[in-house]
Amino acid sequence: MEVEDLSIPFKHALVPPVSSQAQFASWVGVSDDTVRGWVENRTLPTVKIGRQRFICLKTYLQEVESGKTIFNSGDYK
Repeated sequence: MEVEDLSIPFKHALVPPVSSQAQFASWVGVSDDTVRGWVENRTLPTVKIGRQRFICLKTYLQEVESGKTIFNSGDYK
């Protein structure tokens, strides 16, 4: 019997438009401090909501989908 591939392509998955820094850190497998540094250095696209900065997943995923593999300090000033 052949097993059908039921995986969902990433671009069709339901993903919220923003993520907390802690959620993003868990998602990519790094520490909260690492993500905080990326946010402070403008390595990741962010949006400020109230007094907190959230990772803009919409922009991040569009960049990855378009082929971006390296995120550098200052990319999102």
